[in-house]
Amino acid sequence: MKVEMLSTGDEVLHGEIVDTNAVWLASAFYDAGYAMTFRTTSGDCLPTLVETLQQRSQVADVLIVNGGLGPTSDDFTAQAAAQAAGVELVRNDEWLEQLTAFFTRRGREMAAINLKQADIPDTAEMLPNGNGTACGFRLELNDCQIFFTPGPPAEFQLMITEQVLPRLAQYFPLPEKLSCLRLTTFGRGESFIAALLADISLPAEVTLGYRAAAPIVEIKLSGYQTRLADMEACWQVIKTRVSDFMLFEGKGSFAVEIATLLSKHHYRLQLNEGFSVGLLNWTLANGGVALCGTQITGNEEIIDLGTWAASLAKKPAAQTLFLAISPLANRRQIGFILATPQQTYTLHAVVSDALLTAPQRLQEVVVLQAMYLVHRWLSGQPVTLIYQGLELIAD
Repeated sequence: MKVEMLSTGDEVLHGEIVDTNAVWLASAFYDAGYAMTFRTTSGDCLPTLVETLQQRSQVADVLIVNGGLGPTSDDFTAQAAAQAAGVELVRNDEWLEQLTAFFTRRGREMAAINLKQADIPDTAEMLPNGNGTACGFRLELNDCQIFFTPGPPAEFQLMITEQVLPRLAQYFPLPEKLSCLRLTTFGRGESFIAALLADISLPAEVTLGYRAAAPIVEIKLSGYQTRLADMEACWQVIKTRVSDFMLFEGKGSFAVEIATLLSKHHYRLQLNEGFSVGLLNWTLANGGVALCGTQITGNEEIIDLGTWAASLAKKPAAQTLFLAISPLANRRQIGFILATPQQTYTLHAVVSDALLTAPQRLQEVVVLQAMYLVHRWLSGQPVTLIYQGLELIAD
């Protein structure tokens, strides 16, 4: 089954806004068993829209068209649909009545330009919009079921949930549900992680994929739910291979994972930030980590990491972990301290040239590296630096 999406609008095509509707739809359809097979974007150009509708309808079984149903002169989608199908636009009396009532309830007079939002192709089925003024519609073209939906996210999501998905279940046999196991790694690039897993034998109809978003790499094992037992057995092998680099499983966040571990072991976290200038505190607080004080010293360069570490040498309070990131030292060195009730870990590193030329990325790296130290200790694993751009300085 081929399921596609066509996003419309110059603002989407030219990168003026992020196409969050496409991200939401891909996830919602995947969970429902309708994995997306193709996605494209068209600007506000009537001939291009007509051509694209005709082309994609000859390939797809289902096509979701998003946007261009508004009242303004650059909203061409309904007109393009009618032209692609070779029919006229007609005013839908049912939606016109609801449209009029929409403005009446708000004590406003409906502008004449809003009338076009009740115009749909003659052979189309109207889809009501529970959150706005633009109705959607379903049109069959070249044996393809095409659903035309409004652009505003609240309207789009409601229409997909209440109108589109029920019709898909009606027109097509209920698809076999899909499963996706995922985890996030840190410390090595995509090619390194892929090489670690290259010789793993995958179950039939199961795929292994990667998503690199420096400084992390996400690993995904995807397949039908009927293969879930085989997938989980394979997943254990994958987790063992990447255990030194693994941050967390699922769609959560590393900060939430750390918050869970701290709560489980009844610890709080105290911070001292130099180069990260508050990013560590913000990241952990956003994940619900129990913090008991943060000092931000800033990134004023220091000469000696040993002196910096000595100035912070102290045993943390009961049930408290102390985590510190130094300012840059000698223009290319960075230090980390993790003090626990049992031991203090002091780790110094030389920063690679590539990271030094990208200060924002370096901040993200050192924050994740610091969080990694805490996670390793709470998990009972060796505490060390792992990121390939931070070369550990021997004692």
